[in-house]
Amino acid sequence: MNQTVSQALARKWRPRDFDSLVGQAHVVKALSHALDNQRLHHAYLFTGTRGVGKTTIARILARAVNCEQGISRTPCGKCQACVEISQGRFVDLLEVDAATNTRVDEMRALLENAMYAPTAGRYKVYVIDEVHMLSTSAFNAMLKTLEEPPGHVLFILATTDPQKIPATVLSRCLQFALRQLPPDQLADHLAHILSEEKIAFEPGALRLLAKAARGSVRDALSLTDQAIAYSAGHVGEETVRTMLGAVDQQVVHQLLQALAQGDGKALLELSNALATASAPFGAILDELAAIAYRLSVVHFAGGLDADDPDQAALQNLQGAFGAEDLQLIYQIATHARAELHLAPEESIGFSMALVRMLAFKPGGQGAVARAMPLAPLAVKATVPVPEVPKAAPPVLADEFDESPPWDTADDLPVAQSQPAAPAPAPVSKPQPAYTQSASGDLPSAANWPQVSQEVPAKGLTRQALVQAELVEASREGDTLQIVLRTAIKTYTEPSMVTRLESALSQYYGCTVRLQVRFGEVQQTAHAVQSETRRQALDGAKQALQEDPFLKDIQNLMGATVVSGSERTLSNTGPADI
Repeated sequence: MNQTVSQALARKWRPRDFDSLVGQAHVVKALSHALDNQRLHHAYLFTGTRGVGKTTIARILARAVNCEQGISRTPCGKCQACVEISQGRFVDLLEVDAATNTRVDEMRALLENAMYAPTAGRYKVYVIDEVHMLSTSAFNAMLKTLEEPPGHVLFILATTDPQKIPATVLSRCLQFALRQLPPDQLADHLAHILSEEKIAFEPGALRLLAKAARGSVRDALSLTDQAIAYSAGHVGEETVRTMLGAVDQQVVHQLLQALAQGDGKALLELSNALATASAPFGAILDELAAIAYRLSVVHFAGGLDADDPDQAALQNLQGAFGAEDLQLIYQIATHARAELHLAPEESIGFSMALVRMLAFKPGGQGAVARAMPLAPLAVKATVPVPEVPKAAPPVLADEFDESPPWDTADDLPVAQSQPAAPAPAPVSKPQPAYTQSASGDLPSAANWPQVSQEVPAKGLTRQALVQAELVEASREGDTLQIVLRTAIKTYTEPSMVTRLESALSQYYGCTVRLQVRFGEVQQTAHAVQSETRRQALDGAKQALQEDPFLKDIQNLMGATVVSGSERTLSNTGPADI
């Protein structure tokens, strides 16, 4: 009984000439010109990841220089030399795997044979694969031959790691870097092959295979062979997705929709459903990062590609996230992907990544309330120390507190019974021009610093509010007209104005139309807090100077107070100065 074994696609569809080679146009162009003009180099180095065509191009080049019809970019493929090279039995083509022939003795024996004239062809062609695996002694043995080779010898070196090749060898070779093929080009190539093979397929399945191959033609064909066997001859999208364990894009889109809506319950329900289905959490985080990148490109560079299969879903998400949101999603997804193995369970690490995306979302829509600060630790002291007076806590919140993280009060002198010195009176500042409306719910020059702290905003939007000064506010029907002035040019850009309008509209419960002007400011929340901090610190310094116990320590021990180290104490938590 005759039995036939089908040939693997990667072998059956291996290119036999430059015209059938997929991709690598920059290499094909250079080699074609060299062959047509008879200007061959004695040593070539092809670099690139696995499966991109390094050895294939080496064999095509060997046929091109040994074809009985003459040297050209288009070997006939029918003469004895072309046929034997294709079948791997041409006597003057020596293919060496450097991974298993690393010793200097093997290299010397190879090079000694190079001195003899070719037996059947025009050139002796040495193809050394994974050349970076050679030992240092073997490389040294090659140098003389590479520098002054016989005229009938052609060296073709191939490697996936050119960084490990000595510079002395690199300088003697003509180097070409082969590129990974983009997924679209790989999918088109697979579609052509399957059409020629009369095998039914779905375009979505080929996109999944091309993406999984990561730019390698050989890997793409091997995966296609596997998909044909797995699906019994019909390469379908769902079958391939199951085979590869790929992520369903609809699930990723649902996660992003829930994130855009600030729906924490929906996010966790989706996460639990994925855990029940044993979903590949690492791959899902990769997809979240990839979509965040694609939306960021759209945000800054234009619209979506009309041929994009995910165009409809991405268009729905396009307006749901700002530039800050996308940067945050990308950063959290990539960091969580790298740290997934540290989580108690992968599902827990994945769920926490989603919660972080929601908790730190700019604008405060899904922000989780800040935890209450821990009480300061008790510190033992062998010598009583004077108290620094407690200043009144500032009115403003601490989101933009500029004091450095080491400015804590835990290691400062603790109070005995010294009365606090009164803080100096606030310095009055000129008020900005402002046309006040008769309505009582509008901001005024006096209350704007407090109002700007109450508006639900985070990140740059928060900074823009607290560093802006109110110029004018009025009401026209159901719309508030507000004019702000800022000393930072970036805060006047249209995208920032839109975010500020959204935050103010949420705060007032009506439509807010905003104008932001560029200019010098005085009465801002940032300026008020800075002044409050300065006044409290001045009071602390004065109290220290007048403290009798501290004076005794200075007299007895010759101690001095380090200028700039004074701090105030308060029991109001993170808003302390």
